[in-house]
Amino acid sequence: MNRTYTITFACLMALVLALSACGGQSGPAPSAAAEPLARTISANGDPEKGRLYYENQGGCLACHSTGVDKLVGPGLAGVMTTAGPVYPEGVNYRGNLPNGQPRTEENIAAWIRSGGQGQIGVMSPHEMSDEDMANLLAYLHTLKRP
Repeated sequence: MNRTYTITFACLMALVLALSACGGQSGPAPSAAAEPLARTISANGDPEKGRLYYENQGGCLACHSTGVDKLVGPGLAGVMTTAGPVYPEGVNYRGNLPNGQPRTEENIAAWIRSGGQGQIGVMSPHEMSDEDMANLLAYLHTLKRP
């Protein structure tokens, strides 16, 4: 009889663990309460110059919208917040960047410069000056989530 209770208890514990792994938040909930990232690089950036870089020499518009719509890559509205941009259904970086790094301006700048593979696609690397990066990040701060 003890053996039956032990097996039943073990099965119930396994079920509880399995269900707890399926539930709960898998990352920060997208919401209006998403906090802006600290402005460690963009503090001296010019958002208007960043917009011009984004639309012209940076080539960002070829892959990213300024809203929530996915083109080749995700729309960038909210990219400079703790929640990040709105990703397509089934894509969740758990509040991090696609490379697993925490969402900070430094890590976003490194991702832009080095590129890499994400669940959505490949971010190609972009060489740019520190001034252009500060301007671009300042502009990205203006792209708000709906």
